[in-house]
Amino acid sequence: MGLTAGTPLTEVTVDRVFIGSCTNSRLDDLRAAAAVAKGRRAVVPAWIVPGSGLIRQAAEAEGLDRVFTEAGFEWRESGCSMCVGINGETARAGERVASTSNRNFEGRQGPGARTHLMSPAMAAAAAVTGRLTDVRTLAG
Repeated sequence: MGLTAGTPLTEVTVDRVFIGSCTNSRLDDLRAAAAVAKGRRAVVPAWIVPGSGLIRQAAEAEGLDRVFTEAGFEWRESGCSMCVGINGETARAGERVASTSNRNFEGRQGPGARTHLMSPAMAAAAAVTGRLTDVRTLAG
């Protein structure tokens, strides 16, 4: 993973954020991530991949897509995306990804990618800070 012993996680920078998967991109998950993103700006590339077509439609009806796009996140079609690293949707070797994917094993998000699994709200916090961040520190 390329971590140095004793380094606080809050000092670990990320290269990209992936909020998606069939189990971690439900409507409530997207609401939680949007609450973090609202009024902030992503400082690293961040993808939002709704868990299904129906969830995507419901999120759009609530305006969650606009919250994400206004914050600089990329609102994408539902599907497997980085969960299985298909269609070129992978991280490069050495890239550090804050990810909500529940389907992680070495190389899943790209050969040599460094994936840190977390909740959608925590991943959104990483997107707006560029590092692993405890979302509770962003409250208020």
